[in-house]
Amino acid sequence: MGITMDQNAGTVAILEATAEARTLIEDLSRLGEELKVRQERLGELLAPSEAALRARTEYLDKVTREHLGRAEQRVLKLGEEVERIARSLNDHVAQMPARLAEADAPRWTARERRERWRMVVSLLAMLLGGLLAGQVSSYRSGAATNARTSMVETESKATKNTAASRRRPATKPNAAPAR
Repeated sequence: MGITMDQNAGTVAILEATAEARTLIEDLSRLGEELKVRQERLGELLAPSEAALRARTEYLDKVTREHLGRAEQRVLKLGEEVERIARSLNDHVAQMPARLAEADAPRWTARERRERWRMVVSLLAMLLGGLLAGQVSSYRSGAATNARTSMVETESKATKNTAASRRRPATKPNAAPAR
């Protein structure tokens, strides 16, 4: 009986273990089904999100391409305008020496006229200065000559008066009178 009881106890333990295993298998099966349902739900949730993400990405790509295309067109237009301005400036720079020569010609002519007038005025000023200097010097020398002649006349009168009063014979002086 000891063996049967041991056998019965082993059988009972096996039966209990089998029952527990079945319960666990059922629980695992049920959990597996729940996981499948959750996975399907997540797949349903992710599918629109992935589609929305793709749609947003495509939209952003499209908008970015459009903006880049417009920017490229603006850059090309600006490049052409800069090129046109550069050509125009090049033409102006090439024409600059001729324009400067045209502008300088009347200035040089006017400058030459002013220089001639300055020369004429300076010559007239020099001539007038020379004339005035000559007049002043002749006035001074004339006044000095007049003063000297009047002194000589006074001296000669005084000499004559003294000579006549002394009654000396007239002799020629050795030195010439100062004039």
